[in-house]
Formats: sequence, structure tokens, C-alpha cells
Amino acid sequence: MKLLPLLLLLLTASACKKEKTELEKLPDASQTGSGAGAFLLDGQAWLPDESSTINFGGGGSGFLAQWRRTKTGRSLELTFSRYSDRTGLNIFLPDVRRTGTFAFNQQAQVLLDHSPAYGLYFMTKSLTVPRSFLTGPTATGTLTVTRFDTVAHIVSGTFDMTVQEQNGSETHHLTHGRFDYPF
Repeated sequence: MKLLPLLLLLLTASACKKEKTELEKLPDASQTGSGAGAFLLDGQAWLPDESSTINFGGGGSGFLAQWRRTKTGRSLELTFSRYSDRTGLNIFLPDVRRTGTFAFNQQAQVLLDHSPAYGLYFMTKSLTVPRSFLTGPTATGTLTVTRFDTVAHIVSGTFDMTVQEQNGSETHHLTHGRFDYPF
């Protein structure tokens, strides 16, 4: 009978699980081409859909990375998409040939291959007009490519940025961003 209180105490202690923080919900920063990518959106974990067969980038899951030749160099485009709520993030770097840090601090020319680097967060769910939020002179950020392997076709890195609504003043903060994509 003396063991019963001790057993109850052990069961109670083991049943209490610590809830993950928002940052702990993000995948670990890695450099293996795992296909992981996520960020905190205004302090809340934002992870792309992994099981969706439809996404904004045309791939089979919530991420896509493309490295292609343009008039100004070798651009890198990263897409994070979440079909479940029709939100996503596009990142464009105009000329990537090695690791390094890229600034998001110039006016984006979204439809042009010769645009400066930018981040574009978008929301389209149940809206008649999609909302777009961009980096630029008043909403800045950085992206650091920590692995750029053209043989294994892997790009990895981290980012933090503020995006401001196109034609508006609403802003969002994307922090602790990380990606590890095959391209």
C-alpha cells in the first residue's frame, strides 16, 4: 500500500507533457535537402502543407525551389505554400552562385526577372481580391544561404523579414525562417 501513492505520483508526472513553443514547432534548420521550410508569422508557427497534392508552386508538396538562368544571372525562387488556408511565401533572389547574405530592401518588380531580391507573402482564401505583402525600402529583411550545392542540388538557409501590404500599411513579421530544399 505504501507504493500506491508513489505510483500515482509517477503516473501523474509522466502524463504531463510540456506543450511545444511556437519556435519548437518549426523543423530543425538542416542542410540535407530534406524539403523542410517554415517560419514564424507574427510569432505563430507557419508550416507549408506536406501532404497536399496541389500547391501554388506546381509541385507535389508545400515547397518548391527553382534555380534558373535569367538575363541578369542565375535566379533562385523559393516557394512555401499552404493550400489549407491558401497562404504562401515566394522569395526571389536575382543572382545566386554561392552562399551569402542577401538584403530585401529595394522596391520589388515581381513580374520581372531583373527584380532586386524580395519576399512576397500572400493570402487568397475566401477573398475576392488576393492580398499581397512585400519587402521593400520600408519593409526590409535578409536571407542567408548557408548551403548552395549545385552538384547535389540543395539550397539551405535562414531568413527574417517584414512585409508590407501592397497599396496599404498593414505589415507582418516573418522571423526564424528556415529552408532546406532540393532544386
